[in-house]
Amino acid sequence: MKAIQLTAPRTLSVVETAQPEPGPGEVLVRVGLLGLCNTDLGFFDGSSNYLRDKLKSYPFVLGHEWIGTVVGTGPGTDPGLLGRRVSSHNFRACGRCAHCRAGRIRSCPDRSEIGVLGPQPGAGAQLITVPADVLTRIPDTLSDAAGALLEPTAAAAHAVDRLGVVPSDRVAVLGAGTLGLAAAQITRATGADTVVVDPQPSARALAAELGLRAQAAPAEADAEGFDAVIEASGNEAAVRAAVRMVASGGRIAQLGTPHHPVDGFDAAALVIRDATLHGVLSGIGYWERLVGLVESGAVNLDALVDQVFPLDEVDAAFARLADGSRSRPKVLVRIDPALGTLGPT
Repeated sequence: MKAIQLTAPRTLSVVETAQPEPGPGEVLVRVGLLGLCNTDLGFFDGSSNYLRDKLKSYPFVLGHEWIGTVVGTGPGTDPGLLGRRVSSHNFRACGRCAHCRAGRIRSCPDRSEIGVLGPQPGAGAQLITVPADVLTRIPDTLSDAAGALLEPTAAAAHAVDRLGVVPSDRVAVLGAGTLGLAAAQITRATGADTVVVDPQPSARALAAELGLRAQAAPAEADAEGFDAVIEASGNEAAVRAAVRMVASGGRIAQLGTPHHPVDGFDAAALVIRDATLHGVLSGIGYWERLVGLVESGAVNLDALVDQVFPLDEVDAAFARLADGSRSRPKVLVRIDPALGTLGPT
């Protein structure tokens, strides 16, 4: 089979590799679409903190956002899964530690994440094996593009849930990328007054297209003005701004990932205002809720897709991912050209 392998910074190729076989409790999935994000870009250009901290090393098959079709089942797996469109989260936990026993698999110290953390190859391949118990079946009402975006955007649903957003809240979402636009649509669906903050005109235009209110920067009147703030960019200035914007007794979700310490982070202001800061990792446990929001029309994921590239143009896909002039945040790679409806192209 073919797979996308990174061997060094800015050095990737589509290689031939052995097909995997599903083990007990696993299924074999033919990958249709692969989503690329800033984590993948960090691996591509060598700037990733996972590389810096020696949590990942070249060479490896990248990819952790995907949708595919079950084409094989291992021992003890329901054969009724054959032919189903599926996706899943990418955490592979040990199942034995105190965190796993308590159901907190995202905190497992021995976990791996396909394509990101640990030795398992990623989903940037024509075939992957997946534990059947982590699969989410994708309903016919969702496009393949929307299905491929569930993995990153489920984290936005997690952030909204952690903040306990209610209709009476005033919510600020910092960053109008994939995570931010998903989070803003979800908070709007709760009935909360929501504003998106992003300095890029194209990002604000997309937010407006989605029916969201957007502005370029926090206004002076926004200081201490929001019950809930979702920082969805990982940008240093936005991380600092989140603290300035949260009201007394308010809540912040740090959904974006800064890749180094943030200078000038005002921890004292959090204490003085009795505010709560949540670090949000992954969307495990929130996929079904997100699927329901997409099915209902409350959340539009298809609108986030900029372009879909064929597998043999993966270099062009990364060039597009690095292009800051994109009007939409998401770049996809078509691994299997026969897989269903792809959404925007």
